[in-house]
Amino acid sequence: MISMMIWVAALAGSIAAVCLTVALNAEVAHLVSTALISFGIIAAGINDHRTHEMVGASPANLAAIATRYMGMLWAWSAISAYVVYTFLLEWPYCAPFVLSMFLACGLCLFLAWILDREAKSQPRATSGTFLVAMLAKSQFALGGLLLGIAIALSRQPDPTVGGTHRWVALNLVVCTAAALLTFTGYLLINRNVGLLNEAAAHDTSVS
Repeated sequence: MISMMIWVAALAGSIAAVCLTVALNAEVAHLVSTALISFGIIAAGINDHRTHEMVGASPANLAAIATRYMGMLWAWSAISAYVVYTFLLEWPYCAPFVLSMFLACGLCLFLAWILDREAKSQPRATSGTFLVAMLAKSQFALGGLLLGIAIALSRQPDPTVGGTHRWVALNLVVCTAAALLTFTGYLLINRNVGLLNEAAAHDTSVS
């Protein structure tokens, strides 16, 4: 309960900080704060994942942790975009942008809920690891695609009135995509290392 309250307070504070940079029209400060918050969520996710892995958590539990942090990253980006484009700025393309982020968040949190239930009912089940591996690969590809699109769009003029409303969305996409690439890359490398260790242990036991 206390940790949930801490997360809610951190979420509210981070959104307030981002909104302040938007209100001041400080693009660089907004990018820096968005990057710090995005990678802060991912750093917490990697630390949480490693901590549970070291104490021997079940594969389903580790999968739930990884998926939940992906959902939290999407949730923060979606809520930030919604608040900015509802109360501070106008951008004609904000609705599909925000909706797609909320859908990605919902998918991740729904899978985390399923994996939590599997961890409680079947602690040694390995189906969750395969599911997260597929999700990590798809999110890794999505992160790379989003990063490429954001960089390409940043080189083109903003067609909206005043030309000043799109930069918030681009900053959010760049930071979310970079954080996703980092976290999913860690998950995929960690999984491959685990598979190699299992194979080596199997070969040793056979010999």
